[in-house]
Amino acid sequence: MATTDVPTIVRYKNLEPSWHLPNQIPGYMRWMISWVGGGEGYVNSNPHDSCKSKHSSVGLMHIPRGNRQRGLHYHSVAEIYVILKGEVMGWDGHGEVVRAGPLDCIYIPAGAPHGVRSVGGEEVDLIWIHDAIEKKGTSVYWNDTMPNPQTEPVQLVKFSDLEPKWATYDIKDPGHMHYMLSYVGGRLGNLNFNRNVAAESDNVGIGLLAIEPGNKQDMNTGATSELYILIRGKVIIKSDQKNEEMEYLDGLFLPAGSSRCIRNCGQEQALLVWVHEEVKQEYSGALYQAHTV
Repeated sequence: MATTDVPTIVRYKNLEPSWHLPNQIPGYMRWMISWVGGGEGYVNSNPHDSCKSKHSSVGLMHIPRGNRQRGLHYHSVAEIYVILKGEVMGWDGHGEVVRAGPLDCIYIPAGAPHGVRSVGGEEVDLIWIHDAIEKKGTSVYWNDTMPNPQTEPVQLVKFSDLEPKWATYDIKDPGHMHYMLSYVGGRLGNLNFNRNVAAESDNVGIGLLAIEPGNKQDMNTGATSELYILIRGKVIIKSDQKNEEMEYLDGLFLPAGSSRCIRNCGQEQALLVWVHEEVKQEYSGALYQAHTV
């Protein structure tokens, strides 16, 4: 359970970029921030301003044009990328190549060597998620003279392959138009809006919430801790009888059992990347229907 026990908006403007990564020279420049991270001794780029968790770490990595990660590295946890801006090209320990653009997702299993670089004409912003907290210094830089610890393939989940799911129980009344997607979902019996397309996990759920202008996702209570990151538009968060506006790249952390309503208060579709810190059971009695964008 996360150490934060009330709904908290982590303001992007308060998260100072960290340049702590080694060998920051031209061609290998990048910085990171954390909305949610582990406590002392664990990965967390903003230990004083982020929310603390025992289940996951979530942050943003910025890669300038023409730069890359230095070599391949692997983690003791699964690492997931959701691309917000620009395009990346990535490699794994078997030399397989993936290329991902805005709103695509790359799922990297624990132990899989990987690295990405910025390609095309734009700098890269991507959200990274660890499906568990990792001690500092645990990740390993790897080359092909070393034993290859990779046992599972890296998976590319294309946004264009994810069919939106409209939860009929939530949109039966006017003013509640919104849909959900899963980049990473649970296995059979657990929540997964895009089964057979999304990556599967026993630890986290990751997806996208889209709310149309003038609409809202009604008040509900989460069974697990959740994080919502605003990546487009404007929203108002209602919790504990107060309203707070979220700005671009602000993160809303919700401890398990807390209630909130998310309302689109802007003139364009609002998009939020969500992370469930534990896999949820499939909604009982809920009906979902596919809708083509």
